[in-house]
Amino acid sequence: MKSKMMTAQEAVSRISDGATVMVGGFMACGTPEILIDALVERNVKNLTIICNDAGVPGRGVGKLLSNGQIKTLIASHVGLNPEVAQRMNTDAEEDKLECILVPQGTLAERIRAGGAGLGGFLTPTGVGTIVAEGKQVINVDGRDYLLEKPLKADFALIRGSVTDQFGNTLYNGTTRTFNPMMATAADYVIVGTCEIVEIGEIDPNSVVTSGIFVDAIVGGEQPWQI
Repeated sequence: MKSKMMTAQEAVSRISDGATVMVGGFMACGTPEILIDALVERNVKNLTIICNDAGVPGRGVGKLLSNGQIKTLIASHVGLNPEVAQRMNTDAEEDKLECILVPQGTLAERIRAGGAGLGGFLTPTGVGTIVAEGKQVINVDGRDYLLEKPLKADFALIRGSVTDQFGNTLYNGTTRTFNPMMATAADYVIVGTCEIVEIGEIDPNSVVTSGIFVDAIVGGEQPWQI
């Protein structure tokens, strides 16, 4: 079996200008900082980032934003990073950010649908609001629903707590947020993990993300609080 273990720089070397990248976590908790740092170092531009949020200044996706690498952000909550509003409203075209806000449950389900190979799903969330603009409305048994299409990405950057050498991964607490579903919805999945163990050391009942979804493993991820 070919080893999946790489340095952070090796793992992100496939990511080029214009790529679509999913990033796990919630307010940077569960975001693989070691991979974000390597992507900042790589300095690729015009990225489309799919993430729950824009992180916070100096952490998570916020680092990519400050470095001018994000062209489009698809997220559900951006209020903790004031740079989002600044870049959305700037007159400098080269610095302008397109921010597409998606209700959080809808965002999660669109990613899940992408990973499951579904053509989309119906939700009442957003009916009659600006969320519905440009979307197909389908009536079922007298109730209107929006057709929400699946989200997929070229790459997913996820964060594990413990990962074996095949890529089987478990998460501690809320670091799990968005990571498992994103691992199913991208063409190339990189996990930055706190601990790498031998195959068989993780109880199969504890595995959340199967190694079949993981293409690259990077050790050295630190606990969120550090």
